[in-house]
Amino acid sequence: MSKVLEKMVSVQLVNHLDRNKILYKHQYGFQRNKSTEHSIIHALNYIGHAMNDNKYTVGVFFDLKKAFDVCSHDILLMKLSRMGIVGTALEWFKSYLSDRSQVVDINGHHSRPRKIKISVLQGSILGPILFLCFINDLHLVTTLLTLMYADDTFSLDSHEDLSILIQTVNTEINKMAIWFRANKLAVNISKTKYMIFRMKGEKIGTHPDIIYNENEPYQPYDPNLITILERYHDDHTSNDCRSSKLLGIYLDEHLTLDAHVNHICNKLTRYLYCIKQAKHLIPKKGLKSLYYALIHSHLTYCTSILFGISAASKTRIEKVQKKAIRVMNNSSYNAHTYIFRTLHFTI
Repeated sequence: MSKVLEKMVSVQLVNHLDRNKILYKHQYGFQRNKSTEHSIIHALNYIGHAMNDNKYTVGVFFDLKKAFDVCSHDILLMKLSRMGIVGTALEWFKSYLSDRSQVVDINGHHSRPRKIKISVLQGSILGPILFLCFINDLHLVTTLLTLMYADDTFSLDSHEDLSILIQTVNTEINKMAIWFRANKLAVNISKTKYMIFRMKGEKIGTHPDIIYNENEPYQPYDPNLITILERYHDDHTSNDCRSSKLLGIYLDEHLTLDAHVNHICNKLTRYLYCIKQAKHLIPKKGLKSLYYALIHSHLTYCTSILFGISAASKTRIEKVQKKAIRVMNNSSYNAHTYIFRTLHFTI
């Protein structure tokens, strides 16, 4: 009964938010007709247009620590009231969130129950939409283009002058840092990084640092609240990471998507070994299910993004796919790919 009631309330809450256009338009998580692909395409279009205009683009990849688990109930209820959820409806949500407790179980030994005043209850029906309400006003504190998929946050800005751009980004992420502190959300600084997107061959040399500064204006200055963010870059003389994963897509500074193609090919090659081991044990129908689960699913994720890769990269992916089909059909390494049709595969 509780799940049925939650579902009914969830439908009414979503209808209220959609009807009044309350949710941020670039929030792509847990909403009808929106997906990770929309967020990625928007980011790539923004960066691509900036490159065409000979501009630099700085992208900051924020990583939040257990965002769903640390949402303050008091702050959430205040935000719900500002969204027009008042009276009996607000009291219902207050009752829904209150008087919940948790217990820790270690090898059969239980701790004493403790009441929790935070979290939006992961696994519940209302949890995701309540989190969207909680984080909905983040974009209002900054002029950066902020793309979100639930708690995954990617902020972008572009300019012809890199120094001016970094100065602007530093000012804006300082505002975002203060918002995170005010809303009791913790940013994982070690995993929060940035990238400077630019045309291939464009040298950037030395440049100012991107600084995550949590100091508030007119408050005592605390150096412990300042952190220099690490940069994703393609300097082949170093061992630093050269690409960043945005919702499952690996981006590099020149948007070649070579890093993503490498990731796909490496993963498919590992799965190909699994299929080789299984081909003598299970029938072709089972192998076909394995193919769709392990190979095809990666080839069909964000297919519109893969249209932008080079011809050489497309050939690499096709070769791995054809190899998988040949293995499943027990064909020779150079067998013609007519076997795609004989096995009735979707390519």
